[in-house]
Amino acid sequence: MLKVIRQSGNLTQEELAERLSVDVTTIQGWESGRRPLMAVSAGTYLRIRHFLLRNGTSPRLLSQLDTAMEADRFIGYVLSHEGPLDLDAHPLASWVITRPFTDLIGWTFTGTAPSALASAPVRRRGPVPPGPRLAADERNHVITHLRAAAEQAALDTTEGALLRRQAHYVAGFDSSSETVEWLAVMQRAEQRRLRPGEWSPSWAVVRSGAHTLARRGDAEALPRFIGVHIETDQCEIANLNYWAYWLGELADPQLSDAFMIEVDLDAWHGGRLVEHLTTRLDRSNPYVDVVAHTLWSLVHRKPGAVTPTRGRALAEAVQKILEEGGISPQSRRELQEVLYALRIVHRR
Repeated sequence: MLKVIRQSGNLTQEELAERLSVDVTTIQGWESGRRPLMAVSAGTYLRIRHFLLRNGTSPRLLSQLDTAMEADRFIGYVLSHEGPLDLDAHPLASWVITRPFTDLIGWTFTGTAPSALASAPVRRRGPVPPGPRLAADERNHVITHLRAAAEQAALDTTEGALLRRQAHYVAGFDSSSETVEWLAVMQRAEQRRLRPGEWSPSWAVVRSGAHTLARRGDAEALPRFIGVHIETDQCEIANLNYWAYWLGELADPQLSDAFMIEVDLDAWHGGRLVEHLTTRLDRSNPYVDVVAHTLWSLVHRKPGAVTPTRGRALAEAVQKILEEGGISPQSRRELQEVLYALRIVHRR
């Protein structure tokens, strides 16, 4: 991330080193990971951030550096860990991870750069990787660690459910057949602990598990989850609140998944969510079923989030996917209801 930010400001390593009064090998070490940036003093880190901000770095891009430090800390924790797990102190049991954090972790597995970097991609010079990479043995260590954390997490506590959910989700970035099989086994075990239509910490685990399995090619995972486990007001609210947190409409950090049912829907606007879901309304999207259902729920529960401009864009996207076909009967039915609701609003 430091490299991306430096390049976005058209600075060479030598120029940045001179401005910060450090040796160029220090910059090279920070960017390559040989010298962890998190090892510098707080004062030094703030000086780096202030300089980059003064040099014209966008605050949005610079915020990714803070998130990258958090992601780096997590990967370092996992790679350095040996022996029995301290589940209470595990990073994935202490807070609800965010989309920017997850995108950065996923970057090391999939090679797909976070969406936040679309306007400032990594520029390569010579045989340099376009992003962070884990060696094969490091990747295996991380996956083994995550599997152990998920399997050992307490079954009857909120913290245990949070650890299971997040370890399961992050492990899903690994595409090996062994990991995919393990994900399916864990999901079936979690579903047996959850009664249909009931919200509990296990509901959040099953929700994330369905998304992970959908990403790995299980076309029935999300329709099955929607049909069985989102059928009450509480579960609908939980789904919407989690989307709001995932997309940053709920800015405050959350310590447990209980926020999904504790936060009032009026605490966030919904405009960003409408816009995001509109762009994801594509039959090739493995999450299209939950996108359609969430749009249906959002339009009915927070109609104020659909301004005329957003409404027109949404109506066009809905009309297009309905004409193309290739979606589940439930998604088709829900999107038809969305289109009807939008037409009623526009007549007013």
